[in-house]
Amino acid sequence: MSDTDYLLAALIMGGVTFGLRAFPFVARGVIAHHHRIQVLGRRLPVAMMVLLTLYAVGVHNWSSPADGRDQLIAVAVVAVLQLWRRQALTSILAGTLVYMALVNDWLGL
Repeated sequence: MSDTDYLLAALIMGGVTFGLRAFPFVARGVIAHHHRIQVLGRRLPVAMMVLLTLYAVGVHNWSSPADGRDQLIAVAVVAVLQLWRRQALTSILAGTLVYMALVNDWLGL
């Protein structure tokens, strides 16, 4: 392939990426009041967090119950904070800090 072909491919990929990211903002007036979009807006963030949590816990080597202790404690901290405060950013940051503290043995546990 020539340099022109690489440049053309990069421009096409950039245009498609920009178009896909800009579409929700351009079409917001049309799709904002659609029932299915509203349902997705309420349920998709929680579903994504559950899937990411299941993936993160699932890829761990569980040869003994103590192996996943740090992950399970961090997940419990996130769940409790989310149920109590209902602030996703606070819950995620606290869970990440707890997990990093446990993994790096900052707490001496």
